[in-house]
Amino acid sequence: MDMFDWKIIKTLYELKNITNTAKVLYISQPALTGRIKKIEKYLGVKLIISSNKGITFTHAGKYAAEYAGDCLTDFELFLEKLSNMEVDVSGTLRIGSPSIIARYYIPLLIQKFKEMYPKVTFEVTIENSSEVLSHTKDGTFHFGFLREDFGWDDGVKKLLTINHLCAVSKTRFELNDLPSMARVDYQTDSYFRTFLDNWWNSRFEEKPNIIMQVSNIDLCKEMVFSGVGYGLLPSIVLSDHPEVYQIPLCDKQGELIHRKTWIVGKNSALQRKLPATFYNFIQACHFGDFLRRY
Repeated sequence: MDMFDWKIIKTLYELKNITNTAKVLYISQPALTGRIKKIEKYLGVKLIISSNKGITFTHAGKYAAEYAGDCLTDFELFLEKLSNMEVDVSGTLRIGSPSIIARYYIPLLIQKFKEMYPKVTFEVTIENSSEVLSHTKDGTFHFGFLREDFGWDDGVKKLLTINHLCAVSKTRFELNDLPSMARVDYQTDSYFRTFLDNWWNSRFEEKPNIIMQVSNIDLCKEMVFSGVGYGLLPSIVLSDHPEVYQIPLCDKQGELIHRKTWIVGKNSALQRKLPATFYNFIQACHFGDFLRRY
């Protein structure tokens, strides 16, 4: 067995789906199925049971998946220690981020970092903030970008930027008009959903007139910009868009409602050359300069 075999076991255990695992690992489904059979033959145990409902890991399969995770982590640490012996900064940096930060900040951030350290590669995973937090804690990510700090106390954290929330429409309106206006809503994490619902309930007795539910903020933005309805959107997605009418949201005290973006990482990660270099880069930069302007 090689490291790719362990990666197959780990990924399959996380996704519980042959087709999705094949896509993630860039391997054909028949090739993946054949390789799993070879792994089971080599180990001498049955790892998975297939049925019409999907796949289930056996007791031995679960144990192998846990070992695969440890094995891959140890191997990555080994590679990082090797790269630390070189003069140049190199290796793979693993970061997790909510989609909005990954789309509007991370591309230019990575571009600028790679201009300084061209031998570095990145693995960027899109997850909601709570999942990013969990995977940063367990060492899956070197660093996590969060929309709230969630009381992080496992290592370093830095406030990167503060954005505000707006009610946005293609036509002029007043906040008191919102209950009678058509709204485009979007799927988001439970924390932010509760936040938006609490803001609405603190201001209006009527329920919002939601005429469309879309899968993400970007699609909501496009619908709003097309005149389908209004949306409650973060200012991140509204830069350089004077053609839409925006009203910042405030709390009961009249203060702007902000969303803060943080980077967090474990102290142990900073003992390695590449993560330490990246964090020093972040500290020296103005994060707002990485915001996409289109």
